[in-house]
Amino acid sequence: MAEDPAGTADETTVGVETPRRRAFLFPRSARIVSRRRFEALYASETKRVGRYLVAWHAPSETASHRLGVTAAKRTFHDAHQRNRAKRLLRESFRHLRPSFEGGPWDLVLVAKRRILEAKEPEVRADLEKVCRIAGILPEASP
Repeated sequence: MAEDPAGTADETTVGVETPRRRAFLFPRSARIVSRRRFEALYASETKRVGRYLVAWHAPSETASHRLGVTAAKRTFHDAHQRNRAKRLLRESFRHLRPSFEGGPWDLVLVAKRRILEAKEPEVRADLEKVCRIAGILPEASP
């Protein structure tokens, strides 16, 4: 399958990276992977609590927004529940990331049990609300 240099291929085409698709990718550079950074964010006093998640944030040490996601075994006993919770949080972050303001941010999200009852738009709305309170997203216009 040949790549389309103009980025005009169908978005479902495997292996073709269109500009729209590129905006929603979640590469390693967009993840918080070090335990030290997770612990630093947990120790900060920037905790925000939402209906489906708990979030900590701080200015990023890198040039881009980064996300760390956790779903505790104590909360989600089955692996498929943990995976779904983390997938919902990552997807919500991907949609909101282009709207972040005020420089690059590191954001750690911890899933709450009730996230399993929610659909992605509800989780996204909750993350958006938490990010607006934290000052990561601009205030909603009336």
